[in-house]
Amino acid sequence: MAESPALGELVRTFDGRPARRRALTWLAAFGAAVVVLVPVAVAAFLTGRAWLGAPLTVIAMGCAAAAGWIAGWDTVWKRAQVVHLFTGGLIVTPSPRPNGASRDKPFARARHVRPAEGDAWAGEGSCGAGGGADAEAFGWDDLASVTVSGVQTRDGAPAPPGRATGSPRTGVPGAVGGTRWRFTVATSDGRMLRFGDELPGVRMLGETVAAEVTRRAVPRYLAAVKAGEAVRLGPFTVDLDGVEKDGQRLPWQAVREVGIDGGLLTVRGYGGYPDLTAIAGHMSDALPFTLLCDQIKEMLGLP
Repeated sequence: MAESPALGELVRTFDGRPARRRALTWLAAFGAAVVVLVPVAVAAFLTGRAWLGAPLTVIAMGCAAAAGWIAGWDTVWKRAQVVHLFTGGLIVTPSPRPNGASRDKPFARARHVRPAEGDAWAGEGSCGAGGGADAEAFGWDDLASVTVSGVQTRDGAPAPPGRATGSPRTGVPGAVGGTRWRFTVATSDGRMLRFGDELPGVRMLGETVAAEVTRRAVPRYLAAVKAGEAVRLGPFTVDLDGVEKDGQRLPWQAVREVGIDGGLLTVRGYGGYPDLTAIAGHMSDALPFTLLCDQIKEMLGLP
């Protein structure tokens, strides 16, 4: 298996370009159908052949609606994303930039890369012609946090090309009709990597990134708590005394369990203590938070 010198072995490539090509093809097809059908329908009505004009009008309206629906997909208007997953990190094309920044502005931790001849990710499944200069490498230590959000779809509702369904092992359950996933990854230099279901297999990509970030974040947070510091994770504050949110505090002795269910992150309390809740999809590091709480309770010898 091919390797990147800094990132290890190539695991898989997630290529959003085929989905974009399919979307553009369907958009062009439906648009062309409207252009052809409307004049024919008008001519049919003008010549007294309403029996022909009426169904052609209905078909044209359906094609126009389908074209408008496809035109609303982000896949159509944004440059297609390609992500190469390695054992030690990611290579992302196009490289992300901070809000308001230009491409030529230097980044503190930027590592722009160009595939070498013979690299497995240098061909059709990668950056494409001329794309290597816009690819950027991120090691796992370059990623600071992950936010997982899922939009449930109606059972049987069609999804755009490349849209993934199912529930990743991120604590957020899937819906009967499927879930459209988005993973927002904050880098240590303040940029955002956004991976959505325009990438086929985004479930596997998001799971891997979330697991690697969590594996590094939890020991860091736990060390800070052991040192007597208060750690802020989303709306929650964690320290050696307990968990706090919006002025409500649960001491560790009153924390029954911490988990994610139905899209909600909940800290459940014993007795008369209130539960503390937050929307998991609006909180970065939701998974590290749950594991951190479990490890603090274990450290304190609490059930």
